[in-house]
Amino acid sequence: MRHTFPNPAVPGRRSRSRLCPRVAAPLIVLALVAGPLPGAVQERPAGPPARPLQIDDMFQIRRVGSPLISPDGAWVAYTVGTPASPSAAGETRIWMVPAGGGDPIPMTAKGYSAGSPAWSPDGKYLSFVATRGDSAHAQVWVLDRRMGEGQQLTQERWGISGYEWSPDGTRLLLSIPDPDPVDTLPAHLKPKSAPPWEVDRLQFKRDGAGYLTGNRRTHLYVFDLATRETRRLTSGDFDASSPRWSPDGRRVAFVADRTDNPDGNDNTDIWVVAADGAGQNAGLLQVTTNPGSDSQPAWSPDGEWIAHVTVTQPEIIWYAVNKLALARADGSGEVRILTEALDRNVSGPRFGADGRHVYFRLEDSGENHLARVEVRSGRLDRPVVGPLTVGGFDLGPRGEIVVSVARTDLPGEIFSVGVRGELAPLTRVNEDFLEKVALGRVVEATYPSADGTPIEAFFHLPPGFQEGLRYPALLRIHGGPVSQYAHSFNFEAHLFAANGYVVVTPNPRGSSGYGQAFSHAIWADWGNKDYDDVMAG
Repeated sequence: MRHTFPNPAVPGRRSRSRLCPRVAAPLIVLALVAGPLPGAVQERPAGPPARPLQIDDMFQIRRVGSPLISPDGAWVAYTVGTPASPSAAGETRIWMVPAGGGDPIPMTAKGYSAGSPAWSPDGKYLSFVATRGDSAHAQVWVLDRRMGEGQQLTQERWGISGYEWSPDGTRLLLSIPDPDPVDTLPAHLKPKSAPPWEVDRLQFKRDGAGYLTGNRRTHLYVFDLATRETRRLTSGDFDASSPRWSPDGRRVAFVADRTDNPDGNDNTDIWVVAADGAGQNAGLLQVTTNPGSDSQPAWSPDGEWIAHVTVTQPEIIWYAVNKLALARADGSGEVRILTEALDRNVSGPRFGADGRHVYFRLEDSGENHLARVEVRSGRLDRPVVGPLTVGGFDLGPRGEIVVSVARTDLPGEIFSVGVRGELAPLTRVNEDFLEKVALGRVVEATYPSADGTPIEAFFHLPPGFQEGLRYPALLRIHGGPVSQYAHSFNFEAHLFAANGYVVVTPNPRGSSGYGQAFSHAIWADWGNKDYDDVMAG
């Protein structure tokens, strides 16, 4: 629930908050807080006696995501991840559930992790990425949705890092990383111990990728399902990422920084390459020329436009707002900004089936909504509003929408979206766990900082919180600096609250969901305005 504390500098102003945390380098400050804290939500309905949250409960919460509607609109596939614990390895399984609701069906077996699910265009098969069988690297697997054993499709020597079905279902678009030169040596020539890392690049290490050495890059390939042959599409000293087939299957859009010094800037652009051309980089077209970052391409149904996310003020780097844009796919250079007047970050654009709207995730205060903009008029609409965080979404052939949703009291589940924006649950993966634990109330509040700037925060209260009593308080400061706490499930805050603390998680200036000026306010000035903001909480 949200509450606004009086702010003499901004009379009557209320926050519009909520979003998803990208927490880094957090800090904890201990204080004492005395009630009352107004605006708290009601306790859960009475039921069987619930126990306080415990630290081992973090291994009980399942991660639900990647909703995908089948081509006929009848089924929704999704992933369920089990975290690794001291006694068991983590795993991710693929499930599907009837789109109208019903009993979920496991599609992959226990003991094997599978990710990146995708429907074949005819809807008969579910594909996924897994490392199993004889391959030591990730490959594409496929199974009949009517059940059966998974069959390995690709046998790339160095594995794949991503894939996408062609529109006609005859080919796969593969992202394949270049091999480590040591891996290509014959066994008798390989060093007996790991050689030292030779750093020869400005960007030498990346989370999730490790050390980046030499000119090892990720490039695009086409895999023919009939012949089992793989053909390379791109080459050069750059990474090709986020590839997307054109609707007719003749072209592929992708993201790359092909400047002279890609390690020294964020100037990625959208490019298009011929999918069936002879030779590598055949028919290569540069679609965007913006000096900032252009990413996340999505084709219009007629193949004439590519929606994407753009940064038009790269000089302020990560403080700049991400905008939604359209670019002509023919390389003419024509670009339209669809959200010029929207001072909020966007991500994950997708065209609706009729091409009239572009759907995307909209970061607004402490929330992520599913939003859409009409291509011709620029009118903005929000089919899903909060308080919540939309983690992912998919669109069906007849306007169906499914979303993964988290709230402060819900780790995340899959919902279908009705015609008036109402949410109907399709999964209840964490329901049994949530019934066993007593979660405290979460208050969303806005208060004035030292200079009167309104600041939003989430206050996690201990179960059974009583107004008027004094409680120890933890001030939990997010890192970033451009990130924020969200209207989503914060296990750590709930755990501290279960042990008697009031946990204050503020979004000070520098946070990302309140517009570019709010984020840019700490440019070259860390630890001043943001310090005042968190201490005022």
